[in-house]
Amino acid sequence: MESRLVRLLFWYGERGYEGMETECWRRLCAGAGNVLELGANIGYYTVQGARAARPSRYVAVEANPESAAIVERNIAANVLDNVKVVQAAVVGDDAPETLDLALPDQEQYVAPTGAYLTHGGEGITDRPATRTISVPTVRISDLIDGVDLLKLDIEGYEAKVLRAAWQQILAGRPTIVLEVLRNVPDLRKVLLDLRAEDYEVWAIGHDALHRVTDEQLASDAPLPRYGSRDVVVLPAEHAADVIRRLTP
Repeated sequence: MESRLVRLLFWYGERGYEGMETECWRRLCAGAGNVLELGANIGYYTVQGARAARPSRYVAVEANPESAAIVERNIAANVLDNVKVVQAAVVGDDAPETLDLALPDQEQYVAPTGAYLTHGGEGITDRPATRTISVPTVRISDLIDGVDLLKLDIEGYEAKVLRAAWQQILAGRPTIVLEVLRNVPDLRKVLLDLRAEDYEVWAIGHDALHRVTDEQLASDAPLPRYGSRDVVVLPAEHAADVIRRLTP
């Protein structure tokens, strides 16, 4: 299959691709009761997480229809009957029923990584794309209830989606794993606001987790940190137990 992700995994392996994130995701899913993954691409993390989470419910959402079809095939090939795949872009309640999805020029694959919604995102100004497709949308408020583990890799739309689900997040207190692009002030503010609600923010490095402080979130110093684009955001009441579980 012509996929940049498949090539990276072939050449660099699990650890070389994104450090310890895959193992962290498996361990988080193993302790979860209801998992929601936003931005599944071809289903690499879906397969890893859903296998560890079985028999818990796992919902994988992917906006690009070609990628979503590959997720379905990978789920079937791995005989994972606890997964539901939703082909849609995740949005707030006030979004239209369809939006345009841009496919980056530099990735001429059937299932490109880095596809992004053309309006409303942040941190994606350096990704020109001439090809766009219209995709259906699904409201985060229709997906988030009961979720205790949430993963977002939605290319600059993370802040909008988290804000749209804010009250449900504060009520349900899920653990959140998300990608942090550069130049994302709205997302940094969301993370600071979660810190004020007794969440902890930890960067997923190559070999260890690193606490991200309020000062680091509020400063102009680049995020992400520690060679990673991903952080795990933990309710403080569960943080110590989760960190022990995630530490190699």
